[in-house]
Order: sequence, then structure tokens, then C-alpha cells
Amino acid sequence: MFPKSLIEIMHRRHILILLSFLCYHSWVVGQEVKTILSAPDNWNSEQIAFPLGFAPEIDFKGFEDIRFAPGWADKNSEQFWTYHFTWFIQNRGALTEEVLTETMNGYFDGLTRAVLKQQSDETDPETLGKALCLFIKTEDGFRGKMRVFDAFFSKEYITLNVTIKEWFCEGSNKQIVSFNISPQPLDHEVWEVFQNVKVVWECK
Repeated sequence: MFPKSLIEIMHRRHILILLSFLCYHSWVVGQEVKTILSAPDNWNSEQIAFPLGFAPEIDFKGFEDIRFAPGWADKNSEQFWTYHFTWFIQNRGALTEEVLTETMNGYFDGLTRAVLKQQSDETDPETLGKALCLFIKTEDGFRGKMRVFDAFFSKEYITLNVTIKEWFCEGSNKQIVSFNISPQPLDHEVWEVFQNVKVVWECK
């Protein structure tokens, strides 16, 4: 077995690769926006402005605030690929299953292409097929499954479960959409970690 210190070094290296990629595609105007999320200190964070560099066809105005669970980059962790992001955007009206499907398919297809290019990976994204994201409406938002190519770590397809909530701030014309994502089934205890990630923006 690897010594714990080496595992931690490898984990940090994966996180640094991801964050360097996200920074490359984030605040092109160099203007930092105050976070709208609260999470434990051991959750890595990033913000990305819309339009996203890897998926410019998603024509939102605002930003995406992201928090990565401590085991997000560790293939041996129950928290592998477990993370949260919230869109803080101008109000576009309530989401539908169809809009979510189209948006997230484009999001992950663009992310795959951009990551492989950033890594100078010889894999041709066009040979991988497309992301397959499907959602259903629930009483408190949406649930869905997303089959996406893991360009960061395993270089294999993975299936992610997702729960989504959205709400609106009428006074400021803002729309907030929060995503909890993990490959673990929805009844797995790992989903309890999302209780530690909260939107702290006060609607006006």
C-alpha cells in the first residue's frame, strides 16, 4: 500500500490539475464575485463565469459556484466525483426536463473536450459519443442520471446521480439552481455530506 502521505500528494495533484483547468476557463474579466456558498474548509472551491469557456452555447448570465468533496479526486473514496455546484444567474424562467437535458449534455460534452485538450490527451472526443443526461421533475426540484466521460481521472464513462433545486429572487431578478452530484445511489450515506453545503445568498 502507498504511504498516506503519498496518497495525499497524489490527491492534491489531481485537485491542482482540475483547479488550473477551471481557472483557465473562469474569470476572463479578472473580477472576483463574492461566493454564495458555505462549505467546510476541506472542500475545494472554484467559480466560473458564464458564458463558460468550455460550453459557450449555454447563454446564461452570472456564474457557477462549485464545491468539491474531500474525496472527489480519489477513485478509491466513496466521495469520488461527489461535488456540488450552484448557478447564480439572471432569471430565465423555471427549468424544464427538456432544457436541463439539453443544457447538461452540452455542458459535459464541452467539459470533456476541453479537459482532454488541456491535458494534451490523444483521445479523440468525437470517438467517445455524447453525454447522456436525463431528468425527471419531482415535488422539490429534479432528479436525474448523467452518463459522462471522466476525462479527469479514470478515462472511462461513469454514471452520476444528481438532485437539483431551483428558486427565484424576484426583487433582484436572480435565479438560483443547485446541483448535488455523486455516482453513489441516492440512498447511500455519502449524500448526507451535502447538508454541509449551503446557499448563503439572501434573496432580495
